[in-house]
Order: sequence, then C-alpha cells, then structure tokens
Amino acid sequence: LWGHYQLARIYFVKGEAARALEEINKELEAHPENLRSLYVRGLIFGYMKNFAGAEEDFRRFVRWAPKEWAGYNDLAWILALRGKYKDVKEIMALAFREVPRADKNPWLWNSLGVAELNLKENKEAEISFEKAKELIGVMTLQEWKKAYPGNDPVEAESGLRAFREAVEENLRRAGRGE
Repeated sequence: LWGHYQLARIYFVKGEAARALEEINKELEAHPENLRSLYVRGLIFGYMKNFAGAEEDFRRFVRWAPKEWAGYNDLAWILALRGKYKDVKEIMALAFREVPRADKNPWLWNSLGVAELNLKENKEAEISFEKAKELIGVMTLQEWKKAYPGNDPVEAESGLRAFREAVEENLRRAGRGE
C-alpha cells in the first residue's frame, strides 16, 4: 500500500505525467480501497488535458473525502477549463457547506470568483476576490507549504507570490467588467 502512489507523486512533480499515470493506475489496481489515489490521478489527468477523466476522479474523491478543500478546488479548476462555470458555483457552494473553515480559504474564494467572473457576475466576483485577497494577504509561507506538501519548498515563496498576483489580476478584471 502507498508504494505506487508515492512513485506517482514523484513522477508527477518531476513532470513525467505518463510514468505518474502508470504508477497511480498500478496503485488503484493493487489497492482499489486507496481512494486518495483518485486525487493524484485527477491532477495527472488534468495536466495531461484529459479533463473528463480528471473531472470524474475529482468528483469521486470529493464524495469520498467531503471535508477536504483541495478536492473541491481542483474539481473547480477542471470544470472551469471545461467552461462549466455554473457547475463550479455549485461545487463551491457544496465546499462552503461541507469543508470546515471554508470561509477562511482563499483558494475556494478565488475559484468561486473565477466562476462568477466568467458568468458575468462581476459584483459577486469582486466580493469573492476581495475575500481571497484578504486571506492570502495574511497567509504565511509556512501555511503555503502545508497546502502543497509535495512541492519543492524552495519554490514556495514564488508560488505564494504568484497566487497573490493572480488574485489581484482577477480582482482588476472583475472591477473592469471583463
């Protein structure tokens, strides 16, 4: 248990999606009860542009782990890539009901704002992005690293900065009515 899962994560972080997919499929075949593997496979599928596969895996993961925010957020990412912005809003509403302290999660607020922006609900999007900006503004580097335990810690500072900049840009777009 977990051997192929860990190899899949390593290959994924190294950018070797095909090898990562091979390993996570081995994990699911050997240990179908290890549904955490669905989250990793959803990420792999997303980066391989298999959006239907990613959506299915993230939906299954969210049903299995309804209190974990990352599953909802990555499902929202895939749904947005597929242009399913109404579905993103539904998933975010579910996340805000199910996930403890979801109202303090900048990723969820940003995802909701992206859906609202694309649905031309600019006033609502501004509110969501303002909440995300406020929360990300006080986030520490340690909190960022905790959210991305599989990433290289050396890249944490640039990742946090990039997220802050993305939220700022989203807020500008909402304010301009884009």
